[in-house]
Parts: sequence; structure tokens; C-alpha cells
Amino acid sequence: MGRPKVDGRPGGKKAKDPNKPKRSTSAYFYYLAFCREEAKKAGKSISKIAEFTKECSEKWRNLDAKGKKRFDEQAANDKARYDKEMSSYTGGKSSKTKDPNQPKKPMTGYFLFLADFREKHRGKDIPNKELLKLAGEEWREMDDSQKMPYEKKSQEEQKKYEVAMANFRKGGASANGGGDDDEDEEDLEDEEDDDDDE
Repeated sequence: MGRPKVDGRPGGKKAKDPNKPKRSTSAYFYYLAFCREEAKKAGKSISKIAEFTKECSEKWRNLDAKGKKRFDEQAANDKARYDKEMSSYTGGKSSKTKDPNQPKKPMTGYFLFLADFREKHRGKDIPNKELLKLAGEEWREMDDSQKMPYEKKSQEEQKKYEVAMANFRKGGASANGGGDDDEDEEDLEDEEDDDDDE
């Protein structure tokens, strides 16, 4: 089945916010950049990155505080820049609040199975991580006929969700998918108001 999709992308990794400030660079990484520049100036080939980095790392460990001072200052300046940018950064999606009436997405067949699995093992002293591992193993061992009730229920819930979302997008119908009752009540109120006018 693979890893879950996040933001439509496989692998379970969230898309990075392009507006998020770049993280601050450490003194060590400033030193590595300095080493690369020095090697280029000296005409040294940096074809074996791992070896080159190992050499630079050894030099960094042997460098005294006076030798590291320049790089520490660069890192401190960059940290101040990062902190300043982060203080004004609002975040990717935090500015957009989710409507509390918006219908919730239905659970997949696996998550419906997981809910049943948790219920069966309620009261047993099994750590959550272990419980999830056991559930995953059992799900993978099940054949399609055993998974079918969960998948079928998931598909039914998906259809209900799509109807509820269509109603929600049309104009704020309630999350439970029923918007018609509200309209009927409004029609009745309008008729009563008309009767009062006569």
C-alpha cells in the first residue's frame, strides 16, 4: 500500500513553505564554506567530498577559540537575522482558519480497521506504538475479502462526504450534510410572516 500521501505527494513529507525564513547557519558550516573557498583558491580538487569534509572537520576540532571567533561571529549574526525573520513570519497555513462547519474527511478502510482493532485491545496494557505495529501487520496479512467490509464502509463514507462538501461549498450548509431542513424552516417562517401582514 505504501506510505501515506501528504498534500497529494507520496512519502508522507509535507511540502515546504517557500516563504519560511532560511535556518541560521552554524559556525562549523561557515568554516566548511571557508575551507572550500581556500581549496578553490589553492587549485585543490574537491572530488572526494567525504574525505575533504573529514579533513576540514579535523582542522575545526583542533582550532582554538581565537581561530573560531570569526566563524562564531558570522553564525551569531545569521542567528540574529533568522530570529528577526521568524518573529515576523506567520507560517504557511496558520493565517487561514478552517471553518468549523466544514465536513471532516472520511476514514480510509485501514483507519476504520484500526478503530476496530483498538476497540478489541482496549484495556490491554499495550503501548500505542506496539499496538499500531500489530494492527499494521494484521492488516497486511488480511486478504481482500477480509478488508472488503472496511473498504466498502470507507467508500460509503466518501460518498456522504462528497455530498456534504458540495452542500458546504454551495453556501454554508451544515457539516452533517443536511441543508434542506434549514431551507424548509425559512420557508415556513416567511409564510408565517406573510400571514401576519394580512
